[in-house]
Amino acid sequence: MTDDVAALADFPLRLRMASWFSFVGTPLTDAEREDVEEYTQALGLGSLVLAELGDWREVEACIKQTDWDAAWWQAEEDRRKALFEQAQAKVGDMALTRALTNLSDKVSDIVHGAAAVAASRGGVADQGLTRSAAGAATMSAYQAAVEKAADVDVTKKTGGHAFAAKFRLFEAGHWPLCVRAGTFYIF
Repeated sequence: MTDDVAALADFPLRLRMASWFSFVGTPLTDAEREDVEEYTQALGLGSLVLAELGDWREVEACIKQTDWDAAWWQAEEDRRKALFEQAQAKVGDMALTRALTNLSDKVSDIVHGAAAVAASRGGVADQGLTRSAAGAATMSAYQAAVEKAADVDVTKKTGGHAFAAKFRLFEAGHWPLCVRAGTFYIF
């Protein structure tokens, strides 16, 4: 493992210590609201209305909508691609791919059960919904790892670490859902 991939060494502990889905439906803290702001600002989305959803049925209705903000999705994808190229140049293709695959496998193993337990506590046994939650958490961990491997030198004043901020929301037990019609939805 090169030094650059070693930068991801803290992720396995973070994955085990995270509060995966434990605080869905609860109000965000001030620090979590700052993470939402850092995430949206770093993606160039500006300030958005924040909608905190309260239960799994609301989430299901939200994620089934097809009118998600294409600019949001494209901003995430463009950032991921650029960061991946930067990380690839620092670490090398094989080492980066191996590290990200290993991380994705670990997070996937952890979050599927956590999502199912949280949904069950909320009175929901929908496997598709829990797979969506787990998939979103896995993708967030992947994005945050790519950002960290790229060693992006930014601050909140210069845009922030979008994917690190998004991942912190998952670690804190929430589920960032989507951007639609000028609103950022989170559970």
